[in-house]
Parts: sequence; C-alpha cells; structure tokens
Amino acid sequence: MAAAVRFVQSIGKLPVVVKDSPGFVVNRILLPYLVRAGQLFSDGHDPETIDNCMLDFGMPMGPLRLLDEVGLDVSLHVAKTLSTAFPDRMEIPSILNELVEKGLLGKKSNEGFYLYEKGKTKPNPNIQPGASPQSSAQKIQDELTALMSEEAARCLDEGVASSAADIDFAMVMGTGYAPFRGGPLRHAHDTNLLKRSFY
Repeated sequence: MAAAVRFVQSIGKLPVVVKDSPGFVVNRILLPYLVRAGQLFSDGHDPETIDNCMLDFGMPMGPLRLLDEVGLDVSLHVAKTLSTAFPDRMEIPSILNELVEKGLLGKKSNEGFYLYEKGKTKPNPNIQPGASPQSSAQKIQDELTALMSEEAARCLDEGVASSAADIDFAMVMGTGYAPFRGGPLRHAHDTNLLKRSFY
C-alpha cells in the first residue's frame, strides 16, 4: 500500500487510502445527495432552483448539472450498485430511469435535466418537474448538505477511511465540496449539524 501511495504521489495525484467498500468514499457520500436532488425535481422544483441552492452553498456545480455532466446512464449504474449495498437509505430516483429510457443521457446526448445547444445551457423544456414544490431554497440547501454529512459520518464510523480529515480531503479535492467549509465533516463539526464532534 505504501508503494501504491508513493506511485500515486509521484504522478502528481493526491491519494486517500480507503477500505474496499461499495462507492468507497466520494461516490457513496454523493449518491444520497444526488438521489434527493432527483426526488426534489420530481416533487416540483425546477433544476435551476435546486442547483442554485448548492452553488450558493459553495459547490462548483449543482447536483442535477453534475448528473448531466457525469452521464445519467453512468449515474444510474452507480445508483443501482449502491442501492443494492445500502437499500435502507439509497434508492434509484424514478426520474433517472425515465430519462435514461428516453435516451436523455445528459451533456453527452445534449439533453438531460438541461438542454445543451450551441454552447448554451438551459433547463430542458422537454421534461417537466412535478406539480407541487414544497421546500424553500434554504430547506433544500440544508437537506442536501445534511445528507452528505450524514453519509460521511457513516463512512468514518465504519472505518471506510481512517479519519474525518481524510474524508473531507477526498470530498474537497474529488468533488469540489465547498473548500472554505472544509468538507462535509468539518462543516458538520463547525455547525453542530449532527450533534457530535469530528475534530
């Protein structure tokens, strides 16, 4: 393992040693966040409202735009793997299945939650959110943020990574998690979000 870490460092990467488990750290922490964003769309919130909540939090990209960038088919595959491993809290949002079945795979097909045309991006008028949005922008941000912190805490408790600092580092460097907030566990620690200390 030490040799592998040295090799990764020698090619200019920043390794985090984690236990072999479904989703490792980054995908596992992201999935509940992405799943809930899909559910919020189905509940009636338009993509820009959902994404802007997390841009305001400090994320480099909103969750629905991230799904489009990754590819909705790839995201569906990851969701299936993790929903099998953690069926009590991870499920596949129905909207993800629907879009993939229609061939709407995100940016690579020029159409997903957003429409990508001539270098411009706008909410896809060909898919409509549900009819009854019920959450304020602050509630959306708080809920999505809490989901990442809660899953990060589970990863720490299960020994998927050896420290809160390693998990936060992986999330900041691997996903762009708002760097000034320090990562999902530092944020939870500083705000007492989960009513426990991580640092």
